[in-house]
Amino acid sequence: MVTPLVISYALGSDDDRAFPVVASLRSIYLLLAAGVALTKHRYVASTSARIRHASRQLSPSEPERLAGTLAICLLVAAFGCASFALQPPPDMLAAMNWHLGDHPAGPIMWPALMSVGAAGFGSNAHAAVDAYRL
Repeated sequence: MVTPLVISYALGSDDDRAFPVVASLRSIYLLLAAGVALTKHRYVASTSARIRHASRQLSPSEPERLAGTLAICLLVAAFGCASFALQPPPDMLAAMNWHLGDHPAGPIMWPALMSVGAAGFGSNAHAAVDAYRL
């Protein structure tokens, strides 16, 4: 919901005024991703139950070990995506010259995509941590 508002503002103003607003999208996207990852809802609960079941099937003697390992891997991936969201877009994306009117799309698309990754990996890490605890 925030992105179309920011894009319309960026298209209607000069680059000097639009840059801080577009740069603030990174923080907004990451805050939303963190909120999604930390929210406990039925999808996290069902994923947690599936991870718990798979952990017990694969390692009956130490089921928490598999869930803990998965949680660590997913947390590293979530933090990696979050750190990539804070970086400028890669040169390949900037070289594609995708534009939203007068404004380049790379600074908007890159943090949005990386925040989606952070939210996805973070939600699954949340489920794995819940499976580890139970």
